[in-house]
Amino acid sequence: MRIHKTTPFTGNGLLTGLLFVLLTAVLAPAPAAAQAVRRFKAGIIAGVTASQIDGDESAGYNKVGLQGGIRGIIVLKEKQDLSVEILFTQRGCRNEAKTPPFFKTTLNYIEVPVQWHYHDWPANDESDEPEYYRVHFNTGLAYGRLLDYKDDTDGTIAGITPALPFLKRNSVCFLIGASFFATKHLGFTVRYHRAINRLYEPGAPGSNYAYSLNEHFLAFQTMYVF
Repeated sequence: MRIHKTTPFTGNGLLTGLLFVLLTAVLAPAPAAAQAVRRFKAGIIAGVTASQIDGDESAGYNKVGLQGGIRGIIVLKEKQDLSVEILFTQRGCRNEAKTPPFFKTTLNYIEVPVQWHYHDWPANDESDEPEYYRVHFNTGLAYGRLLDYKDDTDGTIAGITPALPFLKRNSVCFLIGASFFATKHLGFTVRYHRAINRLYEPGAPGSNYAYSLNEHFLAFQTMYVF
């Protein structure tokens, strides 16, 4: 018999306010002068994640999740952008396929990545003013806030189940990735994220889980830029 447990966290008022401000900034119409030089852009993102947690007694990016949200873009130079995203991201861990004991933990986050992008490979090589660049390289930091989690086990104490009530709610990740744009508006991205701070540290009052937990995951995104 498998046991399913979903636990929400409370007290996300500050995060809700931050998200409202960022959404307003991204979705608000740009001034006419800014539109003329195309200084600001916006996009929507949908994709999947493949995650693992060091210290969960398993190896490999076995936990698949969903990711989606919006991106606001500031054009710095012809080949450089700065972006801010608001994403719902599922992370977590899972045992290796066909290897007992069974466990699967889903961690639901709201993330705010801030990235620097560099562009290359003009779509129309012979033009002095390319319409767009096919390849974008990016790096940056992402702040995440853990909203809730879902734990799915076969009834045994496995994975990170004993540590779940003691997880840290704030996460900061370093990220690096690359995008390929098939058209001016449609792009595909692969990103690697690794948490700078640990999800759990041994010694938390009331916890007897013995291992530190550190998250890292891959994100595979499809993006449409308006």
